[in-house]
Amino acid sequence: MATSVPARLPRLAIGPDAIVPAAYGLGALSLAGEAAVHVQQFAILFHDVRWIGPLFLANAVAIVAVIAGLALPRTRQIAALAGVAISALALGSLVVSYGHGFLGWQEAGFRTPVAVAVITEVGAVVLLTAALTGSALLRERWNR
Repeated sequence: MATSVPARLPRLAIGPDAIVPAAYGLGALSLAGEAAVHVQQFAILFHDVRWIGPLFLANAVAIVAVIAGLALPRTRQIAALAGVAISALALGSLVVSYGHGFLGWQEAGFRTPVAVAVITEVGAVVLLTAALTGSALLRERWNR
């Protein structure tokens, strides 16, 4: 009877070199989800609402530009910063709309599209902020 020691698989270390691009990519996916919700809500509900309807479309257009910027290494960091700003502003506007209202619109209840918007906007802020932080840490490590 022959016995042998089972071969060990090499350990895969996932470091910042792999995490940063993944964070940028997942942030872009979160932004795409945010844009999809805004376009859907414009088509279903906000197309006739003054100010809010056009802002929903402007959000989606801006996000498409940010996603394009995230695809190019030269513009990736400024696009990520813009994505964080867009998503944070959308979240802030939603919060205000539940209080006194925002530009004549007052949100009531917590509908499914609102929940999806919150999830995608928070996801974009967290992921793109992590990507920017990771990029800065990698740059600092390379400059040593």
